[in-house]
Amino acid sequence: MKQSASIQNLVAACSAATEENENNRLQCQFATPKLWSRDQGRPLSPDAVQHSRPRSPAQQGENATFTLTYTQLHRTALKVATGLLAVGVQPNTNMIMLIPNGAEYAILLWACILLRITYVNLDPGLLDISGFTLLKQTIQMIRPQLVVAPDSYSGKAVDVAISELGLPVPVRICLADSAGLSTGWKNIVAVAMHASSQGFSDHASIVSGARRHDMNRINSIMFTSGTSGIPKGCPQSVTAISHALHSQEWLIDSDSGAAQYALMQPHNSRGIAPAQTLQTWRAGGAVVLTGQSFSVQDAIKAIDQVGASFLVLTPPMVHEFAIALATLSLDLSCVKRIQIGGDAVTKEVLVKCAALFPQAQVCVNQGMTEGPGVFTWPFLDTHPKDIPFLGGQICPVGVVASGAKIRLRSIKGDAVVKRGELGELHISCPSIIRSYLGGYSEDVFYNDKKGRWFNTCDMAMIADNGLVFIVGRRKDMIQRAGITIAPAVIESCIANFTQSQAVVVPVPHPVLGTEPIAVVPSFKNTTAEQIKQHVRTALGEDYVLGGVVCLKQLEFVDFPVNATHKIVKSDLQDAVLRYLK
Repeated sequence: MKQSASIQNLVAACSAATEENENNRLQCQFATPKLWSRDQGRPLSPDAVQHSRPRSPAQQGENATFTLTYTQLHRTALKVATGLLAVGVQPNTNMIMLIPNGAEYAILLWACILLRITYVNLDPGLLDISGFTLLKQTIQMIRPQLVVAPDSYSGKAVDVAISELGLPVPVRICLADSAGLSTGWKNIVAVAMHASSQGFSDHASIVSGARRHDMNRINSIMFTSGTSGIPKGCPQSVTAISHALHSQEWLIDSDSGAAQYALMQPHNSRGIAPAQTLQTWRAGGAVVLTGQSFSVQDAIKAIDQVGASFLVLTPPMVHEFAIALATLSLDLSCVKRIQIGGDAVTKEVLVKCAALFPQAQVCVNQGMTEGPGVFTWPFLDTHPKDIPFLGGQICPVGVVASGAKIRLRSIKGDAVVKRGELGELHISCPSIIRSYLGGYSEDVFYNDKKGRWFNTCDMAMIADNGLVFIVGRRKDMIQRAGITIAPAVIESCIANFTQSQAVVVPVPHPVLGTEPIAVVPSFKNTTAEQIKQHVRTALGEDYVLGGVVCLKQLEFVDFPVNATHKIVKSDLQDAVLRYLK
């Protein structure tokens, strides 16, 4: 990503302080030693990986990557924080940020932490006409004192929403070099530099104030992807994010080398993005930003050009990687750890990923916008083939992490099911939000004598050895003739047989109630009848498929995915129903 010259100049100006002043500042910073890299020259955020220097010696002289060291990040964020105070932004207020991934995102994230501002990251697409209704609803709920947009032109949507709602006009900051004074929008660099010229430079008091945490303060409000309905706001407290970072410290660590260049691909409006950024900073690593969404091609560039050490992949991305790497000669030794998540992970996906990256530790990490850190992975040093799989197919999500509790309730009543039985997953953990913003879906949160609980609406099972298996969303379960079928079991069976992605969706049946229909990329190597027969032989009569169709028959080129690269099964189900009619 190309950074503006002004933000680069601001960073350069903030780096011009004398070594003596820097030593004095460092004594005032947070006492968390893992926040700071031992090498203050370590790049924090190579934001333009596609333009960065390849590792090949022939091109070592070319480097268009914009990087921030931890020292530069802190100095620049302090300058921005001071500027925000100077234009009237107060600590302990709300900020809406609708900007792309880049240096500004990292700087503003740290500035919010310094000023104890609740950050609410939204997709810049909400500034378009199609997103205006949701933007207006969000502004009404958040009532921000500060809004940050890419430029004053796109920020007009914010102006209109504020006017129509009759809310006080917030401080409006944009990233563009020319904000246009008549619009009321202020350029972020101008705000930071103006504060210095006016004598607002009490950095010590800002850092001192940041140390005085109110653990119940809302640190951030991130929104769910909306796959199962309207996006829901998740207010996460300082206590919650602190617990999550501590619980997840095994995932991105310095000892394994995973934190060295941790690739962070999703847009910062996705819950995983700020969490992964903070997790990497906590380990003293470098956050590598390549774009605005998950992309296999961008991940390959990050591996080739900066030596990405940590990747997050969804099951569909593993299949995409297999296709892409088949035609490439690429050194993958830099990749130390890979997290797979997003959908139910099967044996076929885990084994395939381990084969693609033989020198990396492959793990499953179940995460939710409502709060991560519920499970921990006990198999970092175990080959995937030696991991116990449910029914030989479904991968565990690990064991319950310290500080967390889970229970599985029967979908036919409130009784807690026995080990080895499927039930709806309920979680009690300090990292989980206490409610959705605005009171949406209040019924999934409840209290009892054992604490505050959240019903995930996932179906899961606990084995006798304590391993937890999540087989999918309750709404995705298929009830065929009174038998509950987890689509992931059939999907893994087909994928193992065809060596390609498969998705199973339910369709109505006049006698059986519903039956499973499989969707595959093509019939290039196998026929529909061969797939049906293989599933019948491998899984038994209870799992017999009602049919198999390919993407072309459904008028799709690829499987539909959302912003977090999860397959949107509802789109496939609708397409299957249209096709069968």
